[in-house]
Amino acid sequence: MNAYIQRVLSVPASVREQTGRFRRQVERFVRGELTPTAFRAYRVPWGVYEQRSAGHFMVRVRIGAGVVSSSQLRCLARLSRAYGNGILHVTTRQDVQIHDVAIESTPHVLEDLLEAGLSSRGGGGNTVRNITACPRAGICAAERFDVTPHAIALAEYLLQFDSSYNLPRKYKIVFSGCAADCGLASVADLGFFAHHREGAKGFAVYAGGGLGPNPAVGVKVEDFIREGDIFEVAETVKRLFDKHGDRSNKHKARLRYVLKRLGPEQFIRLYRQERTAVRQEGLEGPLPQIEATDERPTTSATTNVLDGSQATADIAPEKDAGLFTFRLGLPLGDLSADELVEVARLADNYGTGLVRTTQQQNLLIPSVPEERFDDLHAEIGRLGIRTSDQRSPEVVACAGAATCKLGLCLSRSLATAITKKLAENPNSTVGGTTIRVSGCPNSCAQHHVADIGLQGHARRVDGKLLPCYDVLTGGKTAEGKAQLATRIGTVPAKAVPDLLAELFAAGKIPSQLEPLVHEYESKAIPDDYFYDWGADQPFSLAGRGPGECGAGVMDVITVDIQQAKEAIKQAALKTQDSAKSESLYQAVLASARALLVLSGDEPKTDRAIFQAFTKHLIEPGWVDLAAQELLDCAVDWRMGNKGTLADMQDRAARLVQRVEQLFLSLDANLKFKLEPVAVTRAASEGPASTVDLRGVACPLNFVKAKLAVEKVGIGDIIEIQLDDGEPIRNVSASLADQGQEVLETKRLYDHFLLRVRRTR
Repeated sequence: MNAYIQRVLSVPASVREQTGRFRRQVERFVRGELTPTAFRAYRVPWGVYEQRSAGHFMVRVRIGAGVVSSSQLRCLARLSRAYGNGILHVTTRQDVQIHDVAIESTPHVLEDLLEAGLSSRGGGGNTVRNITACPRAGICAAERFDVTPHAIALAEYLLQFDSSYNLPRKYKIVFSGCAADCGLASVADLGFFAHHREGAKGFAVYAGGGLGPNPAVGVKVEDFIREGDIFEVAETVKRLFDKHGDRSNKHKARLRYVLKRLGPEQFIRLYRQERTAVRQEGLEGPLPQIEATDERPTTSATTNVLDGSQATADIAPEKDAGLFTFRLGLPLGDLSADELVEVARLADNYGTGLVRTTQQQNLLIPSVPEERFDDLHAEIGRLGIRTSDQRSPEVVACAGAATCKLGLCLSRSLATAITKKLAENPNSTVGGTTIRVSGCPNSCAQHHVADIGLQGHARRVDGKLLPCYDVLTGGKTAEGKAQLATRIGTVPAKAVPDLLAELFAAGKIPSQLEPLVHEYESKAIPDDYFYDWGADQPFSLAGRGPGECGAGVMDVITVDIQQAKEAIKQAALKTQDSAKSESLYQAVLASARALLVLSGDEPKTDRAIFQAFTKHLIEPGWVDLAAQELLDCAVDWRMGNKGTLADMQDRAARLVQRVEQLFLSLDANLKFKLEPVAVTRAASEGPASTVDLRGVACPLNFVKAKLAVEKVGIGDIIEIQLDDGEPIRNVSASLADQGQEVLETKRLYDHFLLRVRRTR
């Protein structure tokens, strides 16, 4: 087994260590010690998503570069049986999902995954997501070289840093082995295209692409980098994203919005500046080895030829003569745990024990010898796993409204209806056509790069909601020539299968679809069209809620800040002091609570919230000292000891504004980019406190000095008496290292006086 394949069976040590903490957080949530919002911020970066049906969760398992071993498949099957619904789902980004898991069972799933060399870390949230690659990397005759080791090594590098889990939004990286771009690198946040130059392996690099609302094709930022530079480039783009991503609006937080806002020239200029800085600073942490594959000279694909009766879309020749790849077509990307175990057995018996997941939600069994593929084909047939012929379309669908909280339409049900309808006409020729169905604009089915793309949509007709799909055509990916699909119209969901059947029955191609779409747009709408595919109730948006793809700490903070801002608005509208005071109290409380999640605090009472805010925000100087009086007055008012808060509206508004400013300044490590505020009260040049530490030896004297400094206010001066020698040298240097301002060191007879101003 190649060294890089052995890496497929391992998980970085940092991820293993972090997995142990997940169980403790789940237990806290189950005991009621964590609110659902705070817990969501923690679990989503672990790829644990709440499904549309309450109480059920999905675990998304990363499959690096789409390479998975037979032993890992057996583990996934076992976990799906034990904790899920027994059905596994292959995603359009080469992951595998386990559905219908109880939250109490998720720690068991994550811990058992580790034993198989798998993890869900980074499977969701504002993180470095699964790094994908061409599904036939290493075996395709057209590739420049195998990019699998590069994808695996880069993931291993990025996953070790906390900053990879607190980005403005998700960060998707793709490797493609040639210009045909089977990996979809053209529309990734960061895309690498394999090239050779002067005998060296390397990549052309594109950045700023992405699908979903307002999709974009990436721009070229590097003509060629050597293969070892992938770590530096990925870190550069991550830092650029961290600095310029819009954290205040998750709907415009993806890297492609940075590209749109800055324009290509400025985007590339900032990229180059950032890369220069990264190169000068050097990369953190150990750099994983990019393991060489056992590459042999690439042969022409034409030397691996099957006769006409054997050649189908499911059997493809590899670059090594005599070896073939078998595709297992999975309806909607699903297969049962029992079927997955059988796939693992087939991979062991007929291939190398490895399986590939694809962006079309299928599985590949690579490296099957020619003399054995008849037997394998027969076994696949007995299993009942679909194998297609040249006339079948490739229909890809996202989860849709069946389970996803963002889903508008039942995309999987429509995909099934399309497949069934097209199969009714055996004379239609749709081979090579890809139809991608997304239940909402988020493009999880990648409909923007499809021959025919369908995007879930809702319209109101005669006062009733109608499930519809925007129809798009003309999407394609290729290095430097990628093209996003164009919307040509919108038709009711129930009309889509008939529309496509009519197109292909007439022998037309996707580019000829537009006139037919316009014809369907003008047709009368029958009553049954107000029911989505597979639904027994009229179409509605019931059950749709906030999506969790971008959930995280930022979402937790946003809820409180918005509540505080709304309370300030309400206070301005109140005329009675009591009502105004109530609104202002809620504004102060919400703003005080907002940033506490950054410190790991989740106080249960109002008083505890105010105390934690003082400790974590006011005392370190992030919020002006004047806010303390506002908090004290709020507590007094709630206790009935003060008549009104009405005259403190301006102070409350300034507090909310400062908290929001701090929030918007957060970087990927959840640290404030702003400087601590200037002290608003005049600091006396005289000492606020004096402490005598003569006779106290190092290092205890520093500990006591540090505690004494923290007891005085920001901007206040404290005098500390210390012995000569190590005490005065060490304590003054240590306090300065901590950011305190050492004003004076003065000898007094047989000891020293140290004057320090507290700055943080």
